[in-house]
Amino acid sequence: MDILVYGAGVVGSVYATRLKTAGHNVSLLARGQRAVSLRTHGIQLEDASTGRKTTTQVSVVEHLAPTDSYDVVLVAVRLDQLHSVLPILAANHQVPTLLFLLNNPAGMRQFEQLDPQRVVSGCPAVGGVRKGDVVHYMAFRQVPTMLGEADGRVTPRLHQLAAIFKQAGFTVQLSSDMQAWLKTHAIMDMSIITAVMMTGRKSVLLARSRRNVVMLVQAIREGLLALRALGTPLTPFYLTVLFLWLPRWITVILLQSLLRTRLSTLGIDPHFDDGIEEIHQIEEIRQMAREIMAQLRSSPLATPTLKHLMEALEQTTH
Repeated sequence: MDILVYGAGVVGSVYATRLKTAGHNVSLLARGQRAVSLRTHGIQLEDASTGRKTTTQVSVVEHLAPTDSYDVVLVAVRLDQLHSVLPILAANHQVPTLLFLLNNPAGMRQFEQLDPQRVVSGCPAVGGVRKGDVVHYMAFRQVPTMLGEADGRVTPRLHQLAAIFKQAGFTVQLSSDMQAWLKTHAIMDMSIITAVMMTGRKSVLLARSRRNVVMLVQAIREGLLALRALGTPLTPFYLTVLFLWLPRWITVILLQSLLRTRLSTLGIDPHFDDGIEEIHQIEEIRQMAREIMAQLRSSPLATPTLKHLMEALEQTTH
């Protein structure tokens, strides 16, 4: 399969590497110094959980022309970069499948200029940070790559994409309501990142601050209830159990335990690396927060704790 990975950050680099290793014809779109580095040195990855380093050579392109043809374009850019990418994708009518692996609480509303039949929404199963030419990443098998069609159908295309990613070593889960999944994920993601940022920029420090974890649990609970009041189903179901059904003190203990694990250390803390990547990642979280909070303003349920947390996010400087 001919695949163009649009974006050479952490997500794009890891998916391009694994798809290439799985035998697919992969091109990676990058520009400027990143393109020069990739052509010279290849994709350099370091698995943060094992320390294993790999180098993979892929074809590097700097543009997607209206006449370029691929089976799939996998879009792996930050949310704040998406507005500049969409016109380029809209100008190309040769690619039948545009797969967006990014945080996107706005859902299909983001893609009004695209043919909806071409769009597949998803969320990646990797995280990390790029330091110079090397991508330090983490990919956990218990965290799936999420995929879903705009209309909720489980189509042959979706099964084909799932098979490709499984072949490349990813765990995959198909969603019948990817738009709802992305919104609930946004509430979780932006709340946890902000709470960690407010508490010493280390997940283990947040775990030790019961007061801040209580605030975090209340903020997420408010956000989920407000979202549900707007008619959006909460998915995955375990979030309903964890934040709406269990007594708050149990949820606090469970979240404190999770924040002490290697999953949190490797999945959250790299957002705060004291460099330009931190600025980019925090700006993406801010944009995601602005989008979901704008939606929640229409909810009949108030979100005072979540609003306080998001105000802290906006006020934080690097």
